[in-house]
Amino acid sequence: MRRVTAQVIAASPKDLKNNRLGLMSQAQVLTLREQIDHFETRMTRWTRRALKLAIIVTIVVVILTFVRVIALPAALAIEVLAVGLMLYLTTDYSRFVQQLALDRDAETVRIVKGRTSPYTLRVHPLYTTLRVELQTYRLLDGALAKQFVTGELYQYYVLPQSSVIIAAESIGEKNSVYLV
Repeated sequence: MRRVTAQVIAASPKDLKNNRLGLMSQAQVLTLREQIDHFETRMTRWTRRALKLAIIVTIVVVILTFVRVIALPAALAIEVLAVGLMLYLTTDYSRFVQQLALDRDAETVRIVKGRTSPYTLRVHPLYTTLRVELQTYRLLDGALAKQFVTGELYQYYVLPQSSVIIAAESIGEKNSVYLV
């Protein structure tokens, strides 16, 4: 005997109606716009802090090099590491925000069906990852990850550029078997 559950995650009935058609609802577009604005202010703050830290590290390394505490090759390695790390983090952050902006402008969603894997969560400063069978998707709200039941069949509504899950609904059987 099959029992179908009706679990809805992060969506209203109007949101789901639009998502089933492959579109974002106006409420979801506004929420995404607010999140992008929030990320951009965080990015500005983070970039300022990273730049200040890089300047301080550079000054300390230059002083220690002149005093002959650090050899020149080691000082160069420290500087390359600091600048490389700062560039990587800012470009990663910027790329993700740009993908969200493209998704906001397109106002479309992709429909993905699948089961949540037991090894789902990996924390990132901007999002939480969720593993759906063989693909990894992102959640902007980390609390949503706890609402997904491992092995349960869901229909996910995903932003195509950024792979962010904006809504989901359970479409499977209760107590379905999932091989780990």
